[in-house]
Amino acid sequence: MSSVIRQETAVFLIFVLHGAVLTLSYDILRALRRSFRHPLAVLSAEDFLFWLLAGLLTFRVSFLETDGTWRTYIAVGMMLGFLLYHLTVSRLVVVLLSGLFRLAWRAAAFPWRILSIAVKKICKICKKRIEFHRKRVYNVKSAHGNTGMPGKKDHEGVLRWRSKKRSS
Repeated sequence: MSSVIRQETAVFLIFVLHGAVLTLSYDILRALRRSFRHPLAVLSAEDFLFWLLAGLLTFRVSFLETDGTWRTYIAVGMMLGFLLYHLTVSRLVVVLLSGLFRLAWRAAAFPWRILSIAVKKICKICKKRIEFHRKRVYNVKSAHGNTGMPGKKDHEGVLRWRSKKRSS
């Protein structure tokens, strides 16, 4: 086999690998989309950036391997790489990566959930204490005729939060 044919075979295999890597990269993007909802504008921007980077990377690989000349066997190699990857492991990779991304998200969100539960309980306790003290201060004020807040009048005509008489 001549050195030219070996060189072209190596370039062909490099572009088969390049096609598979590009498809893997897009599968990572697909897995992220399955794991997290994206608005249409974000999806469009992701696609635009992906294809821009894919085009630049393909141009760079082409320029490094073939000095920028584009041959039919390069396109065939990329298409073969796309197809081989897509028909063999693409579905499995997307399912595994999306599960991994969801698991990572849940693991990262777990401390936040625990913290938010603790903060909610602390706020609930503080709210009860503030309400207790507010009612207590209001009952003292209303017993002296200083009523700044609405309440119910008891049988003596004094506004109180509780209708029961307290013994002092």
